[in-house]
Amino acid sequence: MNSRERVLAAIARRPVAHVPVGFDAHEGITRRLMEHYGATDRLSLFNRMGIDGFSVFCESFVGPRYIGPPPPSLPDGGSCDFWGIDFHQRRLPMASVQTLADLARHPFPSADWFDYSGIREQCLKVKRLGLPTVGGEGGCGIQHVINLRGYEQALTDPLIAPDLTHAYMERLGDFFVEWNERWLGAAQGELDIFRCGDEIGANDRTHCSPDVWREFYKPQLRRIFAVAKRRGLKIWFHCCGCCRPLLEDLIEIGVDLWDPVPGYVAGNNQPELKRVYGGRLAFIGGVDTVNVLRLGTVREVRDEVRRCLDTFAPGGGYILGGSQVLQDDVPLANAVAMFETAVELG
Repeated sequence: MNSRERVLAAIARRPVAHVPVGFDAHEGITRRLMEHYGATDRLSLFNRMGIDGFSVFCESFVGPRYIGPPPPSLPDGGSCDFWGIDFHQRRLPMASVQTLADLARHPFPSADWFDYSGIREQCLKVKRLGLPTVGGEGGCGIQHVINLRGYEQALTDPLIAPDLTHAYMERLGDFFVEWNERWLGAAQGELDIFRCGDEIGANDRTHCSPDVWREFYKPQLRRIFAVAKRRGLKIWFHCCGCCRPLLEDLIEIGVDLWDPVPGYVAGNNQPELKRVYGGRLAFIGGVDTVNVLRLGTVREVRDEVRRCLDTFAPGGGYILGGSQVLQDDVPLANAVAMFETAVELG
């Protein structure tokens, strides 16, 4: 099996000869690993380590080229995305929307702002590398609304302005449905996986009640996921906060793979997750980045990797990785221990 075949088999919960190993790491620790293994780029690093490198930030991603109007800029020279979002939340593009009339006047992006012509060729290039192809964007979760309106309004809108919330969620859903119809259609069947992420919760609880999520967010995600499912794609969902109360809902609307399964988040008893959901859901991540990779000894890292393999690997449906992106405070010896133990034991 090459990496593509191994990852797709894991997502389909089929047994594999070796558990796929992902790679989510910031620039500093990536550079130190490259120096350690004598690699010149990420792909050569993955080859030397003997891992698949499948991750949130990986060479598998394809997508359209933005050709729309220049996004807003900030007084300090900082940049925004095509929504007008600054991810430090110095600019909240929908903060002033208070009424349905305000919403009607608010400029939304257009699916016409993108060039989709090269997506099939991008997919074929990725496949020639032996990697799975990943694309699409969900964008209709609570984190996107927080980035548009700020925490206070995003969390209180469903309670004090439900009509406005339904209306702007419908507008967001309309954009993402059309955008993904065109994006995924341009792949002409060469796309394997649709990815969507949303920070549904913090470490100790969801950002809103399950009833609020089901009323305002779930319907739009269902619409968007249906675009991918009609094309036979697997759906990969990211949430590193608390989402256990909504896992059944996510599976119902089509989620196949969930990352990063941090065991220290409320509800994420990992053996229980595997027992309850392992027949319907694949997992990526699991290795405790916060407490073990950052602060533990090499032996503790090896024990943690062994524990995750023992928990998640039986019966298939597992891609090993960190429970968060490895940041630059992870000791090199611990990062090496995680990957080498995964290859040795997986």
